[in-house]
Amino acid sequence: MIGLLFITLSFVLHKRKVLLMLRALFSTRYLQQLLREGKLANEGIYFYAILLHHFAVSCLILAFLNLFTPQLLEKSLLQPVPLFGLIFGTTVIVQLASQLFLWYFSSIFNYQEQKYLYTTIKTLYRFCNGLLLIIMVSITWYAHIPELIIFVYFPLFIIIFISFFILFLRNISGVSRIHFFIYFCTLEILPYLLAAKLLIINL
Repeated sequence: MIGLLFITLSFVLHKRKVLLMLRALFSTRYLQQLLREGKLANEGIYFYAILLHHFAVSCLILAFLNLFTPQLLEKSLLQPVPLFGLIFGTTVIVQLASQLFLWYFSSIFNYQEQKYLYTTIKTLYRFCNGLLLIIMVSITWYAHIPELIIFVYFPLFIIIFISFFILFLRNISGVSRIHFFIYFCTLEILPYLLAAKLLIINL
């Protein structure tokens, strides 16, 4: 219900911007229009996009634990609500770490303009992924069809993720592909791996 509330508020309060964001993830023309209109971080839709993403990812992790590894939940001393709060807090910390690494890399390599582009495209990816996740997790949880996550969500997630990756590479200029590869593979993925390990150890 909370996830649907975020979606509803996003579409009601920022309908035009939401439609533009959904189109921009798959179209350079709409992305350029979005960039010309100003930073997403200064608008309310950015706040809803971040909240929706963290909430949806937390729901996915909790659903996975419940559906595929219930023994971990049985061993855990935490009830579902505190556990969800722990997972949500972990995703927020990962987000902050990612932003810190982005600021650091953009500073030492003088990629300030590219940082704005990367942040914008990543917000598009988070919002689209959050929308998809809320729908998939809700159906999976209430209909008890875990196959939806594996055979429907993950292929769609890969399509969205690849679109995000290609869109950024097509629009950047003056950026070393080696620098971007180091940042993306090491500093974007590593925090999630560490967070997953910490959660498993605590459970």
